[in-house]
Amino acid sequence: MGLFVDYVITSSTIIDVTPEQIWDFFYNIEKNYETWHDDHDFWHWTKGDPLEVGSKIDSQETVGGHKGGIKATVIESVKNQKIVLRPAWPLSFMCPKLEWIIEKNGEDTNFIAHTHYVFGKIFLTLRKKSVDEILFLTQKHMDEEGENLKRILEKNK
Repeated sequence: MGLFVDYVITSSTIIDVTPEQIWDFFYNIEKNYETWHDDHDFWHWTKGDPLEVGSKIDSQETVGGHKGGIKATVIESVKNQKIVLRPAWPLSFMCPKLEWIIEKNGEDTNFIAHTHYVFGKIFLTLRKKSVDEILFLTQKHMDEEGENLKRILEKNK
């Protein structure tokens, strides 16, 4: 029995576009980030080329009234299929991985987002309401991102 509990928040959205169109959106995330969600402030590639393994980002968003920044490194990138980011320390202690998966689904494409969390059992006991709020707000934000991505990309078809 471990000291930590893993959670994976998942959001899935069917979008009537090709995987290449979703990939292109993320390849150009610096210009698309603020349009993607009202809560997004900025996204900058600080090292390397967009979506290359080892490239680094600096971003800022407000989720549920909580302004926060995410600095991260691309740890996996498969063109038109998958992008995985590892947040920098100390966020990586609680959120070790963010994944965007692009899957062809007939004529459409399924955009799947996963946010991985790890919470210590003692923290879960002492701060259950805080964890519940984090998980709820993350799910809400990710669902909104999926719907916004659908709206943006289908409008531009």
